[in-house]
Amino acid sequence: MASKGTKVDAEAAPMSSDIDQAKVPGRIYSYYVLSLLVVFYAFNFLDRQIITILAPSLKTDLNLSDAQIGLLFGTAFALFYALFGIPLAKLADGWNRVKTISLGLSLWSAMTAVSGFAGNFAQLGAARIGVGIGEASASPAAYSLIQDYFPKRQRATALAFYSSGIYVGVGASLIFGGAVIGYWDSNFTPETRPFGLAGWQATFLAFGVPGLLLALLVRFTVREPVRGLFDGIKSIKEAPNPFKDVGREMATMFPPFSIISLAKVKNDRSALRRNILVLGASIAFAILLVFWTDGLLAEGKKAPIGSIGEFTITTNVVQWTAMAIGVYCSFSWLQSIRNRDLPAAKLIGNKSFAMLSLVGGLASFASYGLSPFIFLYSSQTFGVGPESAITLGWILAISGGLGTIFGGALSDRAKKINASGRVYVVFFALGFSAIATYFQLTTENLTLFYVLLGASNFLQIMWLAPIAATTQDLVLPRMRGTAAAIFLLGTNIIGLGMGPYVVGLISDVTGDLRFAMLSVLAMFPIILLLLILLIKRVPEMERTVLERARAAGEPV
Repeated sequence: MASKGTKVDAEAAPMSSDIDQAKVPGRIYSYYVLSLLVVFYAFNFLDRQIITILAPSLKTDLNLSDAQIGLLFGTAFALFYALFGIPLAKLADGWNRVKTISLGLSLWSAMTAVSGFAGNFAQLGAARIGVGIGEASASPAAYSLIQDYFPKRQRATALAFYSSGIYVGVGASLIFGGAVIGYWDSNFTPETRPFGLAGWQATFLAFGVPGLLLALLVRFTVREPVRGLFDGIKSIKEAPNPFKDVGREMATMFPPFSIISLAKVKNDRSALRRNILVLGASIAFAILLVFWTDGLLAEGKKAPIGSIGEFTITTNVVQWTAMAIGVYCSFSWLQSIRNRDLPAAKLIGNKSFAMLSLVGGLASFASYGLSPFIFLYSSQTFGVGPESAITLGWILAISGGLGTIFGGALSDRAKKINASGRVYVVFFALGFSAIATYFQLTTENLTLFYVLLGASNFLQIMWLAPIAATTQDLVLPRMRGTAAAIFLLGTNIIGLGMGPYVVGLISDVTGDLRFAMLSVLAMFPIILLLLILLIKRVPEMERTVLERARAAGEPV
């Protein structure tokens, strides 16, 4: 029930006549929900990033290689996170979003805690896959939930506050993770450790268990709002069999089920042929890239993972196999939408939405590509020790958190002035970010490095809330979880799946980490060109959402 004095936002779209205005959430309660979601998202990144600070201990205790650490941090996590985000977005669109968030948080927190009991790479890898699957449920449901707690004119600001949880989590993983493992290792010997736990094991438990408590808080204090509350579009009811829908969604992605489902579609053999062609091309391209990247590296710099018969499995085999799976599954699923939900295909499967997702992916490529190497770079360039992790943690947490919030709030104000205001904000923020990043990675002064790191991080993350809010404005309320999953697909497969690997590969090939990190600047001319194109396209696409949905058969 709405709190006393609640009133509908004057700038919101007219509400449907059958929606009880008493269900409009109160302002204070809406901000409580948003604050809880920020903490929820912080746990998402805290549990994701903790591998970085624990890497030295994991290498020693579990005898892991650098390649295995990289796979745990990036590619394997990104693949499962991105691909499972698609079917779990279906759950967010057809089931209770609060329950979806609570279950996802419970799963990834439990898997984080279980990581503390891993005895080898395979066990830890399996636990991290569980973390990725659990976290995949997070943002699609949260993005959709936020749309029904805040009117359209406040959504970029609300998403900016939500997105600030990224850097709260990143900073906390460095600050508190280092503190826990440091305290544990300095105060206990192997003989006196409580329950025989090493410092890295205690850290996994210390980060995992509180997440289970947060899941209970979300489940019992957050109410599920009416879908489309501020959009004047009649809400849909929950799907009768939401978990079966998730299973059917997965079947459209993975072969042979994806091929079988397309074969059943009458009068559309061309779609089946394209699907098989993309599958074959993905496999062939992956094989070529494996041989090429293995050839770039000297034999001594290869990092074998294992072998099958006489075939050596290197990090490049795992990397490009994962990318091939990601590309095919994404294509197959997008292809299936056209057969199952033509209105969604029309609103999501267009050039404007694709360009927005590509902007997010390339911007994430730059940030994720730099993130794993910041501490290593500062150590090599300035000779700083482990104590600098705390400084870096605070810089990233404060600048990143403020950047997301400022970017969202500024873009909402800019949108009132100009229909493309959000895109203009992203254009200038990323342009200046590229300049700051260049000087950050070329200065020889440590203090200036820290200052420029804060500036570039503040500016670089300003893209997230405006672009995310714009993608949500291009679809109907019932499609928001799916739209968020597609948007996040690009940011994670291109950004997290490729960024750390490519920067690391360039560093291995050239022997120059600075050059490798500067190479991410090559993404910015492409990003800025896409944004120039979007400045003209976005207003028209937002204005015609209902018109295009009706033309595709949506009963609105």
